[in-house]
Amino acid sequence: MKRTTKAKKADSSAFLDWGLTGLCILAGSLLIWLCYPYPATMTDSFGYLFAAIEKRFLVFRPYGYSAFLRGVHFFSHSVLAVFVAQALLYWLSLTALLRLVRKYFPPRRSLPFLLLEAAAALAPAALFMLDALMADILYCSLLLLMCAGGIGMLKGRSIPWLLLYLAAFFLALHTRYSAMFLPLAFVPVLLFHRSRVYALTGIALTAAIFLVFRSNMQSNMQKAVGVRQFSTGFDGWQLANNAMHILPHLSDAELKKMPSDARLKQLHSFCLRRYDKAILSYTQGGKKAVSAFLWKNDLPLKQYMTAVLSNGRNGYQEVWVKLGSGLYADYGKWLITHYPFKFLRYYLLPNLPGVFYPRDTEIVGNFAEIPAGKQEMVQWFGLPEDLVMRERSPFFRRQVRPLLPTLELLTWLLFLVAGIYALRKGRKYPRETKQVLWLLFLLGFIHYGTTLFATPIVLRYWLPMHAVKLVFAWIALREGR
Repeated sequence: MKRTTKAKKADSSAFLDWGLTGLCILAGSLLIWLCYPYPATMTDSFGYLFAAIEKRFLVFRPYGYSAFLRGVHFFSHSVLAVFVAQALLYWLSLTALLRLVRKYFPPRRSLPFLLLEAAAALAPAALFMLDALMADILYCSLLLLMCAGGIGMLKGRSIPWLLLYLAAFFLALHTRYSAMFLPLAFVPVLLFHRSRVYALTGIALTAAIFLVFRSNMQSNMQKAVGVRQFSTGFDGWQLANNAMHILPHLSDAELKKMPSDARLKQLHSFCLRRYDKAILSYTQGGKKAVSAFLWKNDLPLKQYMTAVLSNGRNGYQEVWVKLGSGLYADYGKWLITHYPFKFLRYYLLPNLPGVFYPRDTEIVGNFAEIPAGKQEMVQWFGLPEDLVMRERSPFFRRQVRPLLPTLELLTWLLFLVAGIYALRKGRKYPRETKQVLWLLFLLGFIHYGTTLFATPIVLRYWLPMHAVKLVFAWIALREGR
């Protein structure tokens, strides 16, 4: 039987999608690899690597990326293998999403969609992170797969799309703990699905996966620090860090107010004692949101922890977890609930511009020589101990990195135009198209909103949103005509 013209056209579009996206990622990856022959690293990188080597759970970060490193290491000990594996994952996840978009929202002409694919694939920030020992590109790939699964569930209503969404969600939970909030985008849309059985099945399985993850986390925490709890403590440290931006800006009357809880009163008095100038210095007088209060040993939270360590029998990890999941979490909540407008003024508002114009590019586009003494990397990848791991060319760091915030702003402008257009043309969209647009909007809202509240913004957090915003714009502008 002769193949139909429609089938041939579908094969041709599939070839274009996989091929173009792959070529874009390959070309960008090779350029970056030529300049950065060794992975970009930061302190967290060696934590992931140490957990992979030791085959054990560390409370400070999820184990998912460490498991990924172990999987790559099984096939190859070369540091290049990590780079290749991350590029393949990014290519597969992004192309799967774009293929689905082409299938359900086909272009009237091929060129506009090819431009969309190229723009999505050549996200400079994502390409930079292909060559980094960090979990970000893995999390990006999983979120894109979740997005593909979500669109497939709404448009195709098939079991494979549901399974893709659930598998990606499960893996994302183990890669970045904030993934637990992502169902807040998928579940509301599923509630309006035409098939009640399908929708309820998806929601029930989402809840089941989270409960399994929660139980595993509690077991891991029991083994690591002797306490069966879900929190790793990091959330409480972060909450206290963010709330402490308020302290130098309390009035004399507010300084006299103390928490009723004796533990909180002791910590609050300790934090108010002599740290105003230091906090103002790090926050540039209240103009910048920072995470310094989690890490700097000369600032209140670490100083208080040092005092606790000196008076107790527990080790560093146990004290870090217990303070974060208990006292520090309660203290952060107390400050925020008692001074919500000051929290808005001195933490959220200074942090907000980073959502649209993330000046802090951190590890993205940067390259630092592997610090002396980091033998984990030398031994794991079989590198010569006297190897000098330096960039071959500073071109990207000097010429491209400064442009990244502007490129992020451009995608926001496109998203804004598409959003306004969607509101004006809303009645013209079919029911399922509206659901897909709501899914993409909620996914962005949850991702940006939870990150904005939880941590000072850096560019690498936004890697998945580049493609999501472009896909939203494509569907809104394409379907509203």
